[in-house]
Amino acid sequence: MVLYKYRDFNNLEFALDIFINQRLFAANFRSLNDPMEGRFVYTKGLFRPGDLMEIRGSKARYNILSLGQASNNMLMWSYYSGGHAGFVVGVEIADDNTEVEPVQYVEELRLDEVQDNLPKYILSRKLRLWDHEQEYRVFKQNDNFVRVKVKELIFGLKTDSNQKEMLTKIAKQFCPGIEVRTIDRDQLDTGEDLDNEF
Repeated sequence: MVLYKYRDFNNLEFALDIFINQRLFAANFRSLNDPMEGRFVYTKGLFRPGDLMEIRGSKARYNILSLGQASNNMLMWSYYSGGHAGFVVGVEIADDNTEVEPVQYVEELRLDEVQDNLPKYILSRKLRLWDHEQEYRVFKQNDNFVRVKVKELIFGLKTDSNQKEMLTKIAKQFCPGIEVRTIDRDQLDTGEDLDNEF
């Protein structure tokens, strides 16, 4: 399954690392952009004393790589790819020491019963207002990098032509067979049908 990482050119080192080293960075959940990350409300009496400290410690052992299900998400291009001036990388996970889970979008972050692998269950849930991201999470323990096979490089509508040329050369040098293209305005998923164009 190919999943997508939205990137801009603000941190060229991270951008180049994807192609040269065939890897993506996995961050601790506390550094992700959702302030509710890893939080939950639980039914009184569900946990014994000490359980919550154990859950906190277990959550902290996971590093998370967030990827999108689609390469044409208009809002994701705006948020994470420099307002359509960046790029998207399509990858397959090549790391055996990972678990890939789709994010479950819920109305509230409530636990009414103990789940298997509770820390990962908690970190796989986000409030429904984030559901437009169509996120998958790659969970990795004790390492900040996830090995990937780079399959696609997609440039945004506003990506500078010199940046396109440079990154294309680098990508083709280190990732033979990579598909390189520029997204078309008609390919962007706006969430609605736009029949009339002025």
